[in-house]
This record gives sequence, structure tokens and C-alpha cells, in this order.
Amino acid sequence: MPKTQRIRDPLHDLIEFGIGEFDQFLWNLIDTREFQRLRRVKQLGFSELVYPGATHTRFAHSIGVFHTARELVTLISDRIGEKFEPEKAEIALAASLVHDRGHGPFSHAFEEAIKLLNKDNAKRKGEKGPPKLKKHEQWTSDIILGDTEVGSALRSRGVDFQEAVSKLLIADTPGDIYAAVVSSQFDADRLDYVRRDRLMTGAKHGGFDYSWILANLEVGSIPLAIDDETYSTVDSLVLGHKAFQAAESYVLGLFHLYFAVYFHKATRSAEKILSAVLRRVGTLCAEGNAPLTALSEGNPILTFVQNRDLDSYLKADDFVVWGSLSVMAESKDAILSELSQRLLSRKLYKAIDISDHFEGRGDANAVAHFRAQLTKAKENGDFDEVEIFEDQPSRNPYKRRGYGSPDALSKIHIMRADGSRPDDLSDRSDVVRALQEKSIYRVYVRDEKAKAKIEDLIRRMEG
Repeated sequence: MPKTQRIRDPLHDLIEFGIGEFDQFLWNLIDTREFQRLRRVKQLGFSELVYPGATHTRFAHSIGVFHTARELVTLISDRIGEKFEPEKAEIALAASLVHDRGHGPFSHAFEEAIKLLNKDNAKRKGEKGPPKLKKHEQWTSDIILGDTEVGSALRSRGVDFQEAVSKLLIADTPGDIYAAVVSSQFDADRLDYVRRDRLMTGAKHGGFDYSWILANLEVGSIPLAIDDETYSTVDSLVLGHKAFQAAESYVLGLFHLYFAVYFHKATRSAEKILSAVLRRVGTLCAEGNAPLTALSEGNPILTFVQNRDLDSYLKADDFVVWGSLSVMAESKDAILSELSQRLLSRKLYKAIDISDHFEGRGDANAVAHFRAQLTKAKENGDFDEVEIFEDQPSRNPYKRRGYGSPDALSKIHIMRADGSRPDDLSDRSDVVRALQEKSIYRVYVRDEKAKAKIEDLIRRMEG
């Protein structure tokens, strides 16, 4: 006999899976090996080195995204009545639950490491052009469509259902209101992680009134147009005009959270070191020196670096990385040993914020000039391969698109006070319209010697 299952969540309180057939199907998805793996992948990776409370997992986040998506889908059903399409809603809800299956350990740091490994491998083979990077969305699709427990569970509802979930998650833009619940600028993923990450880090940035936003959500008809000529309309979630300030707070809160938490210099330094560790393992393996890593044959990190296949990817998690670092700290390779020890003892590279240094000096191209000079210095052998790391994270606070554009479902819409039509938030809000993409350019230095070299390069530019 099926029974109601409950999860106690620090953000949403009780999240229930009822006795209905679809809810039981979702609970079976949670019980799969690939889903349970996310208990061992932290949501914010190395952020706990800065915010000790940030130990929450992608498992908890995934459950929270589903819960938020269900709230939005229920609202859509209430608003549109007989027009509601339960089959599409079920695809969206399943997608919301499994959307993060493809994240590797330490998430974006692992993704960056894969990029470096692919680049090095292409260079060794003499290939031209940048190698293709498989991002976590594509790994997610491989898991959904592959010979996995998640794939089997989804396939139990039909191959068409399984493929529809995959297509929704890898699509560039949402195709309908149900897909927009899962992937847009106002989706269940963002609505969960902004609030969850703020709660767990203790950061005061990122606050917005979710309850008021939910109370003022409506379904509105959005025109689709090409060259300002409307060819169709589509239903979309829109905010009532009373939620105007809450919508601004949401956009600003997400933007601020990136620079306060996700792009924190210590977090990014740790990510750069981990990428360098994995890259060094790749170099040693390519040179036939895998035993120098000190990792045993069959270690998931070693097999993934060598094969980069789905099976080894799924065996890697944060626990595996930390355990492997302890082993690699004893490596006979000096570079690998030092980098591993640094992560284990939090001896991070120090950040020099180049963009801050040149800000307000009247030279808009100063950072680009510095990067060019640093590239020359590296090519001349002034720095060894792990003496410094460069980093340039950026964030676009709001993606603007023309009114009625084909990807209109990706935008945040807000109703006019007279109820005549919804507008793009950036067309109504002076605050959102004024926001511009922001980039940070930092150089992380290993020691005082490396710091002196960077400072000397800055002085020579200024002279």
C-alpha cells in the first residue's frame, strides 16, 4: 500500500509526496542511485570555507525546486482552469526534480576542470579550435536518457515522457508556460536557491518577498512577434502591479548574491586550486605517470580524468574528492602534493583584484591591457604553471529582449496598473533597466614572490 512520504526542509518546512500514482512515481525517482548521489554533492561547493553554514546539498535543493515548481503549477491550474494541460505539467514537475542530476563534485569548479582537461588533450593531439565542453545540463540529459536508474524510472512512464523531460532541460528557451516554471529568469530553480543559499550562508543579501510575489502571480497572454509584427500569443506567468517592488528586489537580490557569495574571492580561489589539481592529474596520466598521483587504480577521480565517461562521472562526488585529496597530498609529484595540501588546510592563493585597482582611472581598456601584458609574461616563462591563476567571473543581472520576442517566456512580466497588458520588467523599472553586466578580474597568487611580480607589472603599466 502506498503511503504519504514527508521531507522536513529548513526552507519550506514539510514537503509531501502523497499516495497518488504520480507522487509515488516521483518518490521512486528520489530513491534512485543517481538522485541519492546528490546527498554527497554540496550545493555551494567551497562556499563553506567562507560561510560555515553552507553545507546544504544539491539533494535538498532539488527537493526544494520541485516543491516550488509544484506551487507554481498549482497556481497555473487555478488561474487557467480547463485550459490546464496535466501531461505537460507532469513533465515539468519531473524535470524540476531531476534538473541537477548532472552536477559534478564542487559543481562549477569540476566543470572548469573538464574544460581545462579537454583543452590540454586537444593541444596534445594537435587539434585546432576550442574543445567542446560538456556542461552539467548535458550530463543531466545523458543520465536521463542513459542506462541509469533515473532513466529507467522515467522510461516507466513511456519513452516519450523520458525524452520530453530531457528536451525541456537542455532547451535554450522555454516553449510554454510549463517549461518556463523550470527554466526562465523567474523559475523554480532560482526561486529556491536564492532563498536557500541566503538562509544557509547567513548572508543578508538576496532578500525578497516570496510570499507576496506568489500572492500576486497571474497568468497573462504574451504576444510573440518578429520585426514588431505579432504572429501569435502565449500564456505566461505575470506579476500583478502590486508586486512591482518585490520583483525589483528579486532581480537585485539575485545579482547581489552572486558577488557576495558565489563569486567570493576565497571560494573562487579554492575552485581554481581544485581545477589545477585535476588538470595536474590529467597531465601526469597523459605522460604515463599515473602512479605519481598516489591514487589507486579504480579511484573515481583517476578514472574520470582518464575516460571522462558517464559511469566514472557518477562515481565522483565531494566525499570522493576530499578523500582523494588526502591521498594526493602524499604524492611524489611536488605540484600535485602542494595543491592538495593547500585545499586540505585552507591555505588558499591570495586574490589581487585587478578590476578594482584600475577602476575610476579613466582607461576603459586598462584591464584588457593588463591581461595582454600578463599573457606575454606567462609566455616568456616569467611564471610557472601554478604560480598564479586568473579569474574573470561575470553576471548579467537581467537579460533584456524586445517586447514580444520569440523567447518572451524567459522574461519577467509585470501587469500595468490598469490591467491593459503585461510589460517586460526592464521596461517598467528604472532600477532594473539601469543594471549592467558586471565583471570582476582577479589574479590569485601563490606567495609573496608571485604577488611582487603582479604588482611590478601593474607599476610598469602605470609608468
